Amino acid sequence: MTQDRRLQYRVTPNLEREVLVSVELADGKVFPVHLVDVSAGGAGFGVVGTDALPVEAGQILNIRFDSVRLSELLVVPAELRHVKVEETDVQYGVSFHDWTGIRMNLAPKLRSLFNEREAVRVEPREDEEVPIRVSLGDGSIEASGLLRDISVLGLGLWVSAEDQIGLALGDNLDVHFTLPPSEKPLVLGVVMKHVAEVGEQVRLGLEIERQQPAMMNGTRRGITSYVMTRQMEVARIDAERRRAMLESLSKKD
Repeated sequence: MTQDRRLQYRVTPNLEREVLVSVELADGKVFPVHLVDVSAGGAGFGVVGTDALPVEAGQILNIRFDSVRLSELLVVPAELRHVKVEETDVQYGVSFHDWTGIRMNLAPKLRSLFNEREAVRVEPREDEEVPIRVSLGDGSIEASGLLRDISVLGLGLWVSAEDQIGLALGDNLDVHFTLPPSEKPLVLGVVMKHVAEVGEQVRLGLEIERQQPAMMNGTRRGITSYVMTRQMEVARIDAERRRAMLESLSKKD
């Protein structure tokens, strides 16, 4: 499903909210899903465990993208490659049939729907702090910070300006953290790609290294599960706000 990483087409959190993604099965039934990432080769998406899809690996299905920014529903045929059942959700991976050809036939405005970021990035809850320890591979420099945002391809964090001294763009670092509600420690190799000083704090942008054992032993699944959970929480909050707004407007009328 990864194919050529240079062909990644990307989605932002705001875009993920305005583009509705669903799966259509061979019998015509349609199920809404949460998009995690999308590329030239395929997509990753998921649902809460109670909404598991009646599918199995090898099935052919359609991935549907619907938005006010699209003149018509975009339907991409795909093959289900894997299904992973986690504690609270189910994750799916599909490979597209000729997605590159489909995309090249889209108008530039529509292609831009998938040309902004490599993956959905989420932030921790407002009442939640996720401490992170950062160190050079040889352990010569260490810094502690807090998670700012995370996706399956990278993460951002805040550190104090004093702690950031000695870290530079291009550094290969190790990050140690735990994503709630899990208590399992995660360790990742990352590359420093961005540094921005904001007052007495520094915002770091870290890209997860593509090839490393950690990404094969459950760490990626842990990040994907956390991203999906936060997406669903944000979607519920948005729905509650919209409902409250509609109720308030109806009372005024």
